[in-house]
Amino acid sequence: MGVNDPLPAPRLPVGLKVSVDVQRDQQPHHDARIEAHLRVEATPVGPVDEVPAAELAVVIALDVAAERREAAAAALATALRALPDGLSFTVLGGADENGAPTGCYPLRGGWAPADTAQKRRAAFSTGRIAAAAGDRPPTGYPVWLATARALFAERPLPVRHLLLITDGSSQDESDETDLDDSALQSELRRCAGRFTADVLALGSDWDPAPLLAVVERLHGDPVDAPDRFGPAVTEAVRRIRRVRSPELPVSVTVRPVVRGVTLTENAPRGQVLEPVNRQEEPRRFDFPTRPWESGARDYLLTLHVDASTDPLGVLLQLATVSVGDSTAALLVRWLPPGVAVGAGTADGGRGTRTMNVAERMRAALAGGYDALDPMSRGEAERQFGLAVRLADEIGATWVLDLVREVAEILDGPQGVVRVGPTVDHATVRLGRLHIGADHRLELPGRAPAEPVRCPDCRHPAGPSARYCIVCGRRF
Repeated sequence: MGVNDPLPAPRLPVGLKVSVDVQRDQQPHHDARIEAHLRVEATPVGPVDEVPAAELAVVIALDVAAERREAAAAALATALRALPDGLSFTVLGGADENGAPTGCYPLRGGWAPADTAQKRRAAFSTGRIAAAAGDRPPTGYPVWLATARALFAERPLPVRHLLLITDGSSQDESDETDLDDSALQSELRRCAGRFTADVLALGSDWDPAPLLAVVERLHGDPVDAPDRFGPAVTEAVRRIRRVRSPELPVSVTVRPVVRGVTLTENAPRGQVLEPVNRQEEPRRFDFPTRPWESGARDYLLTLHVDASTDPLGVLLQLATVSVGDSTAALLVRWLPPGVAVGAGTADGGRGTRTMNVAERMRAALAGGYDALDPMSRGEAERQFGLAVRLADEIGATWVLDLVREVAEILDGPQGVVRVGPTVDHATVRLGRLHIGADHRLELPGRAPAEPVRCPDCRHPAGPSARYCIVCGRRF
């Protein structure tokens, strides 16, 4: 299997349902902006709840400074002993004289199958990890990613995941330049779709920007972990075993009049997704997203449409949205000039409006933390005040919790806050990292669908199943 071949999917079926809510009646324009609330509900099907460990390949990379090496190696040994049997793993740690990551385990070859003996040897081998000497060049996050990418190319399992455990000591000065045009972004483009990645950040001396870039592009989680990070590694492995389908992008196919497509995930995580546009299908845009688990995700789909030659007063299909076998259409009706724009759907576009508020709220929250980095308190209070006011409007209590880490909320509905006098850089870094974590956003519409369960044996079944596959009960 080549590096660019598609990955095999794990053998855990998932039921998917795509729905699109849009304000149906619109005014035509040569550059009309259409926004739609896209919801994808994933329901587990069948009795198995976890991907078999034999279908997982995990690279664990330990990137720490010399003063943290001994404690980190001990924590890593604990984590290795807790790996599930059957998982394929490799451990990277330390750097050679050129700043390249060195292999810790296995001693020969790229991968080891987790069993009692292998885990015991791997735990013992953590004592071999030596932090890079002060006179050596820093490894840099792009090098860790490139090393993981080469290893995963040798192990084409359905789920491939990198756990980067870092205290920021490998941060290269070149990584601190424009992240939109950097070696890190170039390597992330090579890694996207090949594996996912979590970042476990130790201490508080790291820059959150490159770490967030890694987890956003590689669809993982940012975690501020204690120095005794063994349980965090165990939880990360448990989380990726809940993946039921890693290779199902959100596909948007548009009419020729559509000139631009963007897709932003709003819940459970806020991030703009990068499209893949294939030459043979120029009007289809595939948006790779995080591996699918059970639950619902909400997206804001934005189209820029040239409606100057479209007919008025009839329903037109501007796009279809597909995930797996589930497809929904985006329909609008261009109204003649002077005709009032109507809601068009039962929801009336409230979900779209809520997501727009959430996008502004997240931007203001990030802006507040960015302003605190140079300790610009006045700008931080303005941004945090806007974030709090918008959070109060849509009930996003997690935003209030994050603001309270650095400021006092004097009047939430009016957006009045006061930054505390003792805010330090460590608190600011942690806050910026937490913005990138999963946060549920309550949106109008149906709640995430509960899996259908057999009334006799309680095993889950597909939404259209007629029989239980375990006990044979007829539904």
